[in-house]
Amino acid sequence: MVALAACQPGEPPDSGATADLEPAGADDKPNILFVMADDLGYLDPGFFGSEIRTPNLDALASRGLKFTNFHAAPICASTRAMLMSGTTFIEAGVAAMDAPLLANVATMPERLSAAGYHTYMAGKWNLGTRPEDGPAARGFDSSYVLMKAADNHLGHNLFPGSPPTYEGHATYLENGEPVELPEDWFSSRVYTDKLIEYIGANSGDGVPWFGYLALTAPHWPLQVPEDWLDRYAGRYDQGYGALLEERYAEAKRRGIIPSNLDLAGFTSVADPWESLSEQERSAHSRSMEVYAALVENMDMHIGRVVDFLAESGQLENTVIVFSSDNGAARETSAFQPTTIPRTDTDNSLANIGREGSFSALGPGWAEAAMASYRALKGSLLEGGTLVPAFISYRDVTNKNGLDHSYLTIMDLLPTFLDIAEDPVVDAEFQGGPVLPVRGESFWGLATGTSTQVRTASDVVPWVVPLSDSYPTQTALVRWPWKLYGASSGGDIRWSLFNLESDPGERQDLASEHSELTAELIAIWQASGQ
Repeated sequence: MVALAACQPGEPPDSGATADLEPAGADDKPNILFVMADDLGYLDPGFFGSEIRTPNLDALASRGLKFTNFHAAPICASTRAMLMSGTTFIEAGVAAMDAPLLANVATMPERLSAAGYHTYMAGKWNLGTRPEDGPAARGFDSSYVLMKAADNHLGHNLFPGSPPTYEGHATYLENGEPVELPEDWFSSRVYTDKLIEYIGANSGDGVPWFGYLALTAPHWPLQVPEDWLDRYAGRYDQGYGALLEERYAEAKRRGIIPSNLDLAGFTSVADPWESLSEQERSAHSRSMEVYAALVENMDMHIGRVVDFLAESGQLENTVIVFSSDNGAARETSAFQPTTIPRTDTDNSLANIGREGSFSALGPGWAEAAMASYRALKGSLLEGGTLVPAFISYRDVTNKNGLDHSYLTIMDLLPTFLDIAEDPVVDAEFQGGPVLPVRGESFWGLATGTSTQVRTASDVVPWVVPLSDSYPTQTALVRWPWKLYGASSGGDIRWSLFNLESDPGERQDLASEHSELTAELIAIWQASGQ
């Protein structure tokens, strides 16, 4: 068994591990564990050079392959739709917040169940609010989920009623039924407890499993248990501009970011740190301290799952994949979300990070997480979609290495089916027509049996629908070219970037390469987005 870093102290492990189980045989289909963080920025985890302590993720990444060019959608629900469907979220039917997946989507758990897997989920669903749209109805054997996009992390939920509801629907469901949160709850602990419980319930039955841990950390509001509040006290007093330079230098030293990503050409949207009052600096620093603690705490809970798998003899036969769901979030502590009925507003300096606070990261710290890539969450520019990711397993070649292939969250469904030895069939599923899968498996890339995922002619279409928070944007990638469009008054202004020579998207080449631009626009229009 490969030794991994143990989880850190701070909360009881309570893993319920069954140490006397026999390890899985080498010829068995691997278990699959996918862990997704919420709003975690590109350079936030330690395995990409951050000062934030994430020893469990770092250890997993060191026995696997790290992806430096992995893309999610720019907002939470869109990413989850692409994950579950293997295609674009517009095609999957999720063109607006709280929209459910279409009936003709054969979801990831439905497909893996058909391949002979148990399927478990704990965490954020965000693909419809009705029980009939939830994970219990879309293929998960066992599930404990927040149906909405966000909630408090501790103390009390932000939704009325008992059990909590939103617009007539339960906010939390376990196996499709409304559920009360436990007393003295904390989000990462509750979701981790549940996933361990579900895996443990069937351990030893010889059936492989797929587990999806969809943590809500470190999404706003930034809140941590009391004994985690001061772990980073004073660490960020130098400001977000200094942190950006520090992380940028370390990421470039490690080869995480391209050598031609130019920090000098980056334009910040945050107020200069020097222009802030002492009171504003203190509040910003404290929010970043709490954010860092929330990330480290998340890592500790991921370590609990790893420890459980090790103790129950399952770790060596479990493929573990990790990513975030979008670029770092730019919301400030003054943000008034429309997706939850915010009622707590005590953002005094002494209360930031505690129950009743509603602090957020803000654009300055978010930019420090994105390595000078352009824009943040909500944008189809690289800063809105580029996320940290890795795959960890005994058969992964180039361990602790870096791969720079252009990958997307859509690629996970075919990759997991490849692992399950059940190739994607698009024509029909269980007797009915299903939506074709756009993603491509990267299992061969990870295990050394292939050197590429996409050919030179393959394209990836993207789109963000108009909403109160985000403008309509469109994009299409045919590596290394990226077509990007922003809508204004119904008209789309197109830009063209070469992501290889200009990873920071500083230079618009649309007029210089007008024929290529027209060709890509035609491909995008034909994609049905």
